[in-house]
Order: sequence, then C-alpha cells, then structure tokens
Amino acid sequence: MSSEDVRKGITNAKFNQENSNILFGEIVFLAIFLGIWSSSWWVFGGIFLGCIIALLFKPLAFGLCICFGIAWGVIGYVIGAFFIENLGASVVLGIIGLLCGLGANLSALEWAKDIQ
Repeated sequence: MSSEDVRKGITNAKFNQENSNILFGEIVFLAIFLGIWSSSWWVFGGIFLGCIIALLFKPLAFGLCICFGIAWGVIGYVIGAFFIENLGASVVLGIIGLLCGLGANLSALEWAKDIQ
C-alpha cells in the first residue's frame, strides 16, 4: 500500500464524515417536523430513534437515504417552480437536488458503516 493510497483513504473518510452531518441533520429535521406536526413528543422520539436504528440495517438505511435524496429532488423542483417559474428549470433543479442528495446521503451511509 503506497502513501498515495493512504492519503486517498483519509481524504475519503473525511469527506464521508462531513456528509454524515447532513444525514443526521435530515433525521433531526424530520423528527422535529413530524413531532411538531403531530404535537407529540412520542412521534418525535419514535421517528428519531427509528431512523437511527434503521441506519444499522443496510436495506433500511439504503431506503432511508433514497427517501432523503428524493426529498432533496422535490425541494429542487419546488424552488424551480415557485421562484423561477419555468418547467425546464424545475426539472433540472429537481434532478440536481436528487443526485446531490443521494450522493451526500450514500457517502454518509458509508461513514456509518465504517464506524460500526
């Protein structure tokens, strides 16, 4: 193993760790939003713990990351629809949001797998 391979591995690990903040932020935001929406601490706690536990199981974690990626795509589409008012811009921003969200969440999932 060369020093360049070690450097690449360290760089990749730092990148994945930074993206884990995005994933955990999304989980906290989802739990807070649904807790406030339902006016229930039980919903907040259940969603928060359920999402954290889901990260321990690969199929559930992958599904969670896909859902969060789709949410980023919807946010991009909404930004294009309401602020730019152009269908083409909405679709492009939606696709960009989807791809960026998936990339960030899947690299965060790789970090979560590495620390287990």
